[in-house]
Amino acid sequence: MKTIFSKFNLYRWLVLVLILVFIVLINIVGHYTSFRFDMTEDQRYSLSPGTEKFLNQVKKFDNRIGIKIYLDGELPSELRSFKNSLEEKLKDFKNTVGDRIEYTFINPNSGSEKDKEMLYDELYNKGKGILPMEVKYTKNAKETKMMLWPGAVLSFAKNGMPVETVVQLLPGTSPDRPFMLNQMPDVVENGLNNLEYNLVSALRRLTTIERKKIAFLQGHGELNDYETRIAKSLIAPYYFIENVTIDGLKALDDYDALIIADPKETFSEADLFTIDQFVMKGGDLMCFMNTLEINKDTLFTQGYTHSSRKNLRLEHMLFDYGFKINDNLLMDVNSIPKYNIRFKESRMNWYYQILSTNTSHPIAKNIEPVAMEFVNQIEFTNKKVVPILTTSTNSNHSGLAPIVELNMAFNFDEKSPKLNSNINSKDNQLCIAALAEGKFNSYSYNRVAIKDSTNPNAKKLKNSIAASKIFVIGNGEFMKNSYRLIQSRNGPKPDFKGFNELKMNSDDVSLNVKRMIGNQDFFLNIVDYMMGNKYMLEIRSKQIDVREIDKEKVNKHANYYKLINLVIPISIILITGIIIGVIRRIRFTK
Repeated sequence: MKTIFSKFNLYRWLVLVLILVFIVLINIVGHYTSFRFDMTEDQRYSLSPGTEKFLNQVKKFDNRIGIKIYLDGELPSELRSFKNSLEEKLKDFKNTVGDRIEYTFINPNSGSEKDKEMLYDELYNKGKGILPMEVKYTKNAKETKMMLWPGAVLSFAKNGMPVETVVQLLPGTSPDRPFMLNQMPDVVENGLNNLEYNLVSALRRLTTIERKKIAFLQGHGELNDYETRIAKSLIAPYYFIENVTIDGLKALDDYDALIIADPKETFSEADLFTIDQFVMKGGDLMCFMNTLEINKDTLFTQGYTHSSRKNLRLEHMLFDYGFKINDNLLMDVNSIPKYNIRFKESRMNWYYQILSTNTSHPIAKNIEPVAMEFVNQIEFTNKKVVPILTTSTNSNHSGLAPIVELNMAFNFDEKSPKLNSNINSKDNQLCIAALAEGKFNSYSYNRVAIKDSTNPNAKKLKNSIAASKIFVIGNGEFMKNSYRLIQSRNGPKPDFKGFNELKMNSDDVSLNVKRMIGNQDFFLNIVDYMMGNKYMLEIRSKQIDVREIDKEKVNKHANYYKLINLVIPISIILITGIIIGVIRRIRFTK
């Protein structure tokens, strides 16, 4: 008779003990470490290389970053999944930086009414903090509203002083326009798509100690502070920004980069000399400019207008650097229609308001098309220049200084327009924006713009003494937001549109077209690339694809998949039982 100490049973007990020890060890290792394999095509469960590069900088900080997330308590299922994803993302951050980041989830709806009101006021901070989100739903035949605070407060000791910033993880709502529960899946999906970027942006705002300096040039009719309100607010947390008028040879010496946005007046030789020598010393230059002046009021009043050359002379300097900006206008079938109540159905095809075709360059990768109206073509005069944005293959260009007519679209088939003879040829992709990097030859060296004898501090540089970057767009208004001045008790006051014009085109809004444009991300990418913060481009360009269920396919094959899900598991159990029964019969019969 076999006992529990027999050789066979001892072997089985040994196997069992080894299995238990293995399970315990796996759990211990899993408790202190975590790893996973991301098999998704868009790498939605992995940190982007840019995020890892940034977090490796955070790892070197002496002080910890505290994060308080006010998204806890009883939440709808969609928001619970968002909270879980947020927590997983923060765990990934901690796996990289260790204890440099500490986070906690807080339920803002707990405590007494007085405590909650005090916390709400603190979080809202007169609209400068976290914006609340109201969700309306029906429960037990009763309409109910839920107040949520989908954001976080981040704290950090910078130069010995405690500083805070907030991040809005999901959009806020106004009191009269709460979200319905059926809207939440789309809201949450969009929040998940931007989650990593929003967190890193907030950490970057919080931890930036030394900011590079960017000058916005003034004095030649460039965009003013009201017209660059959105653009400047986007980069202000990360860079020191200042308007600059060239009033001497050293006017740009204290700056790392210069932005020239939509100039309208001629540049003097002295100004060009200062800009040229700024580039020769390694300064980065961003020129957003049109070479043609077009009176839009005349265009809409008369139906046509003449374009005229601005004669900025800035384009002459850019020519020496490798950029030839033509005095023409680009047309593209890939465009935004023009809104006007005088048109049929209040819209008209407007091929001058183009939507860009993006190249694979990091500045333009994975962002929405950039919308620009009245764009000049850019050609190259050397091999340093590379295209960043182009037109589509179904595009063309006008002659030099053309007459612009509202009825230009009627020259083409409305439903299937062809702007050139071969609409599939890549040769028809015309450059809108381009970049050159490296060292350059001086534009001003052989020009007698500044007499060295009268300006002993002017030391002309014939060539670059340090590498620099030059970015040129054949459009000066792509980063512009419109405004109007209204009278108030305190005098004229600027009034802005109620939407972000760098994310939504005004003609689209008027035509009730829900289309996002990439102007904001493109501007941010330009500045970050030029300033050497390329890791932000990788984070911003990461997209999580939303794969919608094919409802037609589901309806057509629903019974088939139901049958598979029902039959296969039961069949596996039955077959396994039969096999085990047969093995036992054979084994014990012997």
